[in-house]
Parts: sequence; C-alpha cells; structure tokens
Amino acid sequence: MSTDLFFYLFNNFIGGADDEEMSMNYLNLDLNNNNSLRKFLQDEIIPFYEANFSLTQKEDLETLLEKLESGEIELGVNEFENQLFPFETPNNLHDFCKSIKNVLFEHKIGD
Repeated sequence: MSTDLFFYLFNNFIGGADDEEMSMNYLNLDLNNNNSLRKFLQDEIIPFYEANFSLTQKEDLETLLEKLESGEIELGVNEFENQLFPFETPNNLHDFCKSIKNVLFEHKIGD
C-alpha cells in the first residue's frame, strides 16, 4: 500500500517550504500539540479532504492511516520532509497519523 493518499491529503502544502508567504503563515504551527493539530486539520485539511476524496479514497485512507499508526507501513521522516511542507515534521509520525485518523473519522465513534 502506497503512502500517496496520505500525502495527497496535504496536497495544498507540498512544496510550501519554498513559498515565503506560506512558510511564514505556518511558522508557528506545532503539529505535536493536539489542539494546534486539531485546529489545523479542521480548518485546512478536512475541507480539502471532503471536496477531493471519493468514498473509496476515504476508505483507503482510513486503512492506510491505521497501518501507518500501527507501524505496519512505515512513514519515514525523510519521506515526510521531502515533501517540503511549510511546517516542522512532527516528532512522532505514528501519533501524528493516529491524530489525523481520529479527527477525520471521529464521526464514526459510537457507530
């Protein structure tokens, strides 16, 4: 299983490190802080996700995030940093994937 869907989720930010304005906008974004991460996901990622992911892609992304969280599929720091995001790489990519999964699919709690 490829990590392409994971990076597609952040499509609007790939290469953003080369954009001075974008880099300044996300200079203080702390993806290690749950409140900061949740706000970023809700404000920036979920609208893109809802508009651009098909039902099949959403299901595949949920499976991918579970595998990334568990370590079944490894997401390396270099792979993350090679995307040139305008924000710092999270300290723990497994926890980062878990947080993303929880926010994107929290509507499933209690189903």
